Amino acid sequence: MQTETTDHKKFKNLKETGLVPQYALVPLLSMLLLNVVVYFLTGRMTGGMKHYDISVSLDAKIPFLPVFIIPYLSAYAQWIVCYITVARSGRDYCYKVIGAEMVSRLIICVCYVLLPTIMVRGTITGIDPFSQLTALLYRIDAPTNLFPSNHCLESYICLRTALEMKRGRGYKSAMTIMSILVILSTLFVRQHLILDLFGSVLVAETGFLVVKFLN
Repeated sequence: MQTETTDHKKFKNLKETGLVPQYALVPLLSMLLLNVVVYFLTGRMTGGMKHYDISVSLDAKIPFLPVFIIPYLSAYAQWIVCYITVARSGRDYCYKVIGAEMVSRLIICVCYVLLPTIMVRGTITGIDPFSQLTALLYRIDAPTNLFPSNHCLESYICLRTALEMKRGRGYKSAMTIMSILVILSTLFVRQHLILDLFGSVLVAETGFLVVKFLN
């Protein structure tokens, strides 16, 4: 009860700064810019390079479940809520999380350049809305630069921070459930491979370790 009261006061005090405190604006925008640069830069750098398929035998046994396109696309809303919450949780914690995310993003950039990956996606024959939405995603997003998974990285950070921060049980539960659904969705809509998931967790934890080491 005391924790909830403290958090309520903290959020009340931050109302004057708007939805996002001023100290978090530059870090958040820098993080967003880095994400965009890494995504487009690595795509151009590795376009003519050999890409590797790092799938394992278990990947072939994972069913295609187009309904999971909903949590896959909803992940963007989860990330927005997560980073706004992180930003409003204090300057030090905000800088810690965003710093870890940016370090992780730089590691991902190196991975994409040194180990360009690709996967084989099946042909979508379903005519239901979920299948058609997944087919649209396939046309927009090529099955390359998979390891580690960006989706899994961000949703894992959402899960990690939700468990760390002093927030209500509802927020923790919602972020936990959503993170699990997003991570599973990357497999069920055939956007990523199993190793991509493990790689994203390893990269995220490395990012937090680097930030902790650098204080």
